[in-house]
Amino acid sequence: MFVEHNTDLKTIVTYMLYSVPQMIYWVLPFTVCLGIITTQASFSRHVEAIAMQASSVPVYRIYLPYIMVGVVATVFMLFLSFYLYPVAQKNADTIEDIYIRNRDVKGSFTVTGGRFKVGDSIYMVRHLDIKAGIMQNVICYQVSSGKLHRIVKAEQARWNGVSWLAQDMQVIKLQEDGISVDNNSDVLPLSKAPEELVMAQPRPDVLTLDELRIYLQELQQDGIHSPSIETVFHSRISFAFAPFIMTLLVLPFGMRFPRTGGIARGIALGLVFGLIYWALHSAMTNIGSYGTILPVIASWLANTVSLCAGASFIYLKRGTYG
Repeated sequence: MFVEHNTDLKTIVTYMLYSVPQMIYWVLPFTVCLGIITTQASFSRHVEAIAMQASSVPVYRIYLPYIMVGVVATVFMLFLSFYLYPVAQKNADTIEDIYIRNRDVKGSFTVTGGRFKVGDSIYMVRHLDIKAGIMQNVICYQVSSGKLHRIVKAEQARWNGVSWLAQDMQVIKLQEDGISVDNNSDVLPLSKAPEELVMAQPRPDVLTLDELRIYLQELQQDGIHSPSIETVFHSRISFAFAPFIMTLLVLPFGMRFPRTGGIARGIALGLVFGLIYWALHSAMTNIGSYGTILPVIASWLANTVSLCAGASFIYLKRGTYG
């Protein structure tokens, strides 16, 4: 992308810096998983696990430092997920759209919906579904010679491959001799295809959690149901607990007695269960975004299953290692 658009070094560096929180957001849970397993394997290799048990150190005391690491990582993940990551990603997207790609259609997405400018027309859309080619609650302000001369309103508009067919469309004409209203039109004065309006589609990742909650409430007040946005809202909260969930999943598998030959097996099992949680969470959120199951269930199912599995593993292996 940088080479294609001949981006200067300052813009590249700024864009990458704003993209760092997104990278940390996705990598942090698995980093905690790897860190705990590596530390436990090092203790087992140097017979520290045997020494602790020989000194009558209870299992919960051995696990406590790891759990505290998981809690601290979860607290940071909450701040990252709820505020830092969305704000940084919004700046990164702005740099990409304006300073790198120089898109033909200018626009943005905020808590009040999407907005974009085509020629002298400014569009405001409450909700835009790129895949389905549907816009909800559309308002278009058409300007000529620096003056507003038409306002177009529509409850919904659907792309048919050639134009946007509108429902309950109203055209308000502002003329020198007065104002007239036309309710007989059904085609929006917009020739851009849905994929060209990508900057105005809902971008939950650029909204803080409070802004996302407000946006969802406004959609519900307008009678608009968006399973994808609801799933993102709930998964934003549930995935923030991923470091703690992964901590519980891998705790029982990292410590093994060297003579039993179980260190490599324990590390492998810990990694497998960590990846299973990650894959299950991703799969369920994708299913929830299509409305197949309730968004709240899709977002929290992986956490619930993994939490139960981790607690069971810890209980079954509470007495010994190996």
